[in-house]
Amino acid sequence: GDTGPCGPCSEIHIDRGEEFGCDSPDCAVGCDCDRYLEIWNLVFMQFNRTPSGTLSPLPSKNVDTGMGLERVSTVLEGVSDDYKTGLFIPLYQWLREISPVKKGEEKAFRIISDHLRALTFLLGEGILPSNTGRGYVVRRVLRRAFRYGRKLALREPFLYQGVPVVARTMKENYPELSKNSEEIAKIIRNKEESFKGTLVRGIGILEDITEELKKKKVSVISSQEAFKLYDTYGLPLDLTEEVLKEENLGIDREEVDSLLVKHKKKAREEFLQKRKTVEVERGVIYDTVPSTKFKGYTSLNLETSLVGIIKKEILVDEIQEGEEGGFVLTSTPFYPEGGGQVGDRGEIFTREAQAEVLDTQEIKDKVIIHQVKIKKGRFKKGDEVIACVDKERRKKICRSHSATHLLQASLREVLGKGVRQSGSLVEEEKLRFDFTHSSPLTKNELKRVSSLINEKIRQDLPVLTEEVSLSEAQEKGAIALFEERYKEKVRSVDIGGFSREVCGGTHLTRSGEIGIVKIISETGIAAGIRRIEALVGEKAFLWMDEKNELLGKVASKLKTSDENVLPKIEEIHRRLTKMEEKLKESQKEIIEGKIEELIGKAILIDKVKVVSGKWEDISPEVLRGAAEKIRDKLKDAVVVLASISPNKAFLVATSTSKEIPANKVIEKVCLLAKGSGGGRWDFAQGGTSHLDKVEEALSQVRRIVEEILK
Repeated sequence: GDTGPCGPCSEIHIDRGEEFGCDSPDCAVGCDCDRYLEIWNLVFMQFNRTPSGTLSPLPSKNVDTGMGLERVSTVLEGVSDDYKTGLFIPLYQWLREISPVKKGEEKAFRIISDHLRALTFLLGEGILPSNTGRGYVVRRVLRRAFRYGRKLALREPFLYQGVPVVARTMKENYPELSKNSEEIAKIIRNKEESFKGTLVRGIGILEDITEELKKKKVSVISSQEAFKLYDTYGLPLDLTEEVLKEENLGIDREEVDSLLVKHKKKAREEFLQKRKTVEVERGVIYDTVPSTKFKGYTSLNLETSLVGIIKKEILVDEIQEGEEGGFVLTSTPFYPEGGGQVGDRGEIFTREAQAEVLDTQEIKDKVIIHQVKIKKGRFKKGDEVIACVDKERRKKICRSHSATHLLQASLREVLGKGVRQSGSLVEEEKLRFDFTHSSPLTKNELKRVSSLINEKIRQDLPVLTEEVSLSEAQEKGAIALFEERYKEKVRSVDIGGFSREVCGGTHLTRSGEIGIVKIISETGIAAGIRRIEALVGEKAFLWMDEKNELLGKVASKLKTSDENVLPKIEEIHRRLTKMEEKLKESQKEIIEGKIEELIGKAILIDKVKVVSGKWEDISPEVLRGAAEKIRDKLKDAVVVLASISPNKAFLVATSTSKEIPANKVIEKVCLLAKGSGGGRWDFAQGGTSHLDKVEEALSQVRRIVEEILK
C-alpha cells in the first residue's frame, strides 16, 4: 500500500515449460503468458512508510510470507490453472451435470465454483448475509454467483445444491463443513429464493436498456436509469456495473453514488421522523401508566389492580371476550422476558372475566406489559384482578436457568476463565448458551463439563440470592455481563459457592431440583463463538429414553443385547472390510483376464500405444490400478478406462508422454460423455451421470489423441 509497514521482497517463480509460454524470444519472468508462475512472495518488513513517503525503521522486523497454496497445487498436479486441480474438479463436474450448457462460459464455471466454496466457508463461520460489514460481502458474493448461473441456463436456485460437494472435497481438513452443510445450504437457498425475483425483473429491464444503448450507439447508461434499477427494482449497483462492463458499456458511478447518498439521506430523515412520532405516541401511552412492581421472586399468585389496557398501541378503558391486548398492573408475579429468560405465561381473572397471559414483556421504565387474550367476560380499567403465573412452566424455566449457571461455571472450570457468556436462551427445560472459545470442544472436554454439571446437581447445593452493590457482588466473584446496564443494586445468585453470577432471572432453591442436564449439541456460530444446547429435567429423561429405545431397536436388528451393540457393529465392519477386500481381489482377477486382451488391441499412434476399455461396477481403486498396470506393461502408452455403476460412470486416464497429457485426454473424453474431469499430465480422472454416452466417448479416444498430437 501507499502507507504502512513495507520492505524489499523476493518473488519465487516456477518455470512451467515451453508449452505454457508465448513463443516470444523475449519471454522471461514477468511476461504476461503462463510460463513463469509466481507461487511465493517474501516481504522483508523493515520500514514504516508515512503519507509523506518517509521510511522509518520498524521496532520489530519480520518476514511476511505469502504462499499461493492453490498455485502450488496447480504446479504439483501439472495442470494449466487452479480450476483444474482436485480442489475444483468436483465442483466443475457437479455444475456440468446440472447445467444444460456444456461448452463455453468458462468464466461462469470459474466464478460460481470459487464463490460457492467461499460462501460455504463464510457461512460455516457464522458470517451471515446482511447489509453491513462482512455480511454485506457475503451477500454480494452470493448474488454474483447466482447471477452467473443465468449464463449456464440455471434460473432457479441451484447454489445450495453444491454445498455438499464443497464439504466432501474439503472434509479431510475441514470436517466441520459436513456437520453444518445442511444449515449452510438452507441459508443459501433462502437467499437465492429471495433474490430470484429481483434478478429476473432487474436483469430483464437492464438487458432492454443495453439493447437500446447499442442501437443508439451510446456507451454510458444514464445515472437516473442505473439508480432506478437499484431503487425501484432492487438491482445492486455493482451487479449493474458488471453486466454493463460485459457489454462494453459504462456507468458514471460517481454521479450514481451521489444520487444514492441523497436518497439515503432523505430516507433516513423520513425514518427518524416516523420513529420519533411512534416513540412520542408510545411515550404518551406508557407515561400515563405507573411502573409495575415485580413480585414474582416470592409470589406466583397476586391480588393487584388493572391500571392500563392497550389495544393496537392505544390506551382503552375496556376489552372484551375474543380480543387481544396488553394489561398493565400495579404489581405482578409475571417475570418479563430478559437476560435470555423467556417471559411468564398464566392467567389474570376476576369473578366475571378470564384472560390468558400469552407472554410478558418489559417496555419502558419498568412498565411490564402482559400480552393477553380474553377468554371470558370483559375487563375494565381499574378492575381488581388476580394474577396467576403458570407454576409448572415457571418451575421448568427455573430448572433451565439454574442449569445455565452451572453450565457456565463448569465451562470455566474445564476450559479456563477466558470463557465468557456471549448470549443465551432459557426456555422450559431447554437451554442454549453461547460463549467465547477459540476451538470446538473435544469429546473429553464435553464429557467433563457434563459430568461436573450433574455432579453439582446431585450434591443438591443451595441456591442463594441477595441484593448487593455491583462492586460487592464482583468482589465475591460474581460474573457480570454488560456492566453499564446494571443499576446501583444488583441481584447476585450463588449456587453452593460453585457458581456466582449477577442475574435478574428466576431460579430454584436447590440444585437437586434440576434433576439432570443432557448436552445434545456443541457447534460454532461465529469466529471464536461456540454454542451449547442442552435439555433439562423431564425433557432430558425423555430424550435419553428415546435414545435407549433406538438402541434397543438396533440391538434387535443385530440380534444381540444392548451392551453388545458396539462389538457387534465392529464385527460386522470387520467382515464387510474383508468382503470388500475379497471383492477387490475378484475384480482384479476379472480385470486381469481382460488386461491382456486390451493390450492386444492397442493402437499405435506416433510410437505411443493407445488403449481404451470399460467394465461394470469396478471400484475406482481397482480401475486406477488396472490403468497403471497396462501403462507399465506397454512402456509408452495412453490408457483410458471406465467403470460403469448404476448411477454414474468413473473414468481414469494415464499417460507416459507429456505431449499427450492425461488431463487433456480425460477432459475431452468426459466432455463427449457430458461429464467433466481433470488431473495431472500423467494421471487424470473424471465422471459422468450420462451412462449412455460413455461407450461412444471411449470410441473417440484414438481421434482425441491424434488431435492433441496435431
